[in-house]
Amino acid sequence: MPENEFDYEICTERMRPVAEALIKKYEELHHIDADKILFIVNHKSAGSRKKIVLAKTYKIPGKWAEILYQRGACTYFLVIEFIAKTTASMDESQIVALMYRELRKISPEGDILIYDVQDWWQILMGLGRKWFYPDNTCPNLLDDGVDWKKLMGQNYEAPAEGVK
Repeated sequence: MPENEFDYEICTERMRPVAEALIKKYEELHHIDADKILFIVNHKSAGSRKKIVLAKTYKIPGKWAEILYQRGACTYFLVIEFIAKTTASMDESQIVALMYRELRKISPEGDILIYDVQDWWQILMGLGRKWFYPDNTCPNLLDDGVDWKKLMGQNYEAPAEGVK
């Protein structure tokens, strides 16, 4: 029998509190409503052969948002999809950092911003080059003494606006 019953697992109850805590703590995320995000784990995909994919954030097509609503789900507009094969060995601090990175992609208008080299550079500068490696860890962005702006220092930049 396979380890997971389904290829895609809804993990909203487990991940929404992390998103809500980040949204509450970080001003640049205050425009996001975590209740409108469906959080899932993808047990099927390993991402890409050319690059490591940890998670993906995307809009739910209108048809599927309507179908989910009819089935008794909340009204979801966005999905944050975690790739199980690349995130299974992450510790809590790494998952929090990954969630922060994914939330930064959501614009105030609810669009998904193109994740550019500058954003990736920001993550590397703040958390270190190997922040997501299984044998490493990173600062927990939800800890009282940890703040993204402080980690970045003079290199801090707010998330890009309007880039789709």
